[in-house]
Amino acid sequence: MDLPASYPTLPPWLLTLCFLLALLVAREIGAAVSRRQRRRHPARTSAPEEGKDDDAFAMTSVLGLLALLIGFTFSLSLGRYDERRQLVVQEANALGTTWLRTDLLDGNDRTRMQDVLRRYVDARVDFANARTGEEEVQQNARSVALQDELWQALVAGTQSFRDTPRASLLFTTTNESIDLAAERFAARQDHIPPRILRMLLLFAVLAAGLVGYERPHQRRSTLLLLLLLTLAVGLILDLDRPSTGITQVPQEPMLDLQRSLRDGEAP
Repeated sequence: MDLPASYPTLPPWLLTLCFLLALLVAREIGAAVSRRQRRRHPARTSAPEEGKDDDAFAMTSVLGLLALLIGFTFSLSLGRYDERRQLVVQEANALGTTWLRTDLLDGNDRTRMQDVLRRYVDARVDFANARTGEEEVQQNARSVALQDELWQALVAGTQSFRDTPRASLLFTTTNESIDLAAERFAARQDHIPPRILRMLLLFAVLAAGLVGYERPHQRRSTLLLLLLLTLAVGLILDLDRPSTGITQVPQEPMLDLQRSLRDGEAP
């Protein structure tokens, strides 16, 4: 599964920096237009407050819409982050249960199954530690290959009691582990639609331009406002990029399982 062609692939910090630069440029353009109009029409500076009230209303309305859009987008990214976190716990639990149920196998079949499970858990940890989209896809392909090996080991190990409830216990948790791996990959590839990001950028640039137009001389206060907007958008992008972002989904359940399997203990 590849990212949409229109989805930005730059690192979140670079996208955030470009976002801030776009806001600063828009603010300067708005301030330049405001100063030019005041020079060309000096009488309007001391004119009725109605025009100023209209400008202030437009700026406030755009900022309010921008705040709404940022809140909506943040909710989307946070929901996806929470989904990824829950899937890690579910997959670790399913793999841990599968490991415990390998005791239902006999001798060499149990040893083979446990050996594949150890390597599979290592592959799942490496998948979570992927730091690029390409590495993520490669690690997922490695997991799929080990899933085939795991399934073959299970089929061979349950050959003598295939139709018994004991075999059903093993097949159920193994199949659940494989399904959860596919869900995790899909969840990591699920991003905020590019159209929403473009709309967010458009609203932010328009708001920055209006702020510069309405407050051309309040550079420090408007800079603080733009910085706060940039931090909010940067957090959204960071949560939306599980591979390249700074805020990573906790992997403690999988790491604890990995340590338990290496020690040969039940998780």
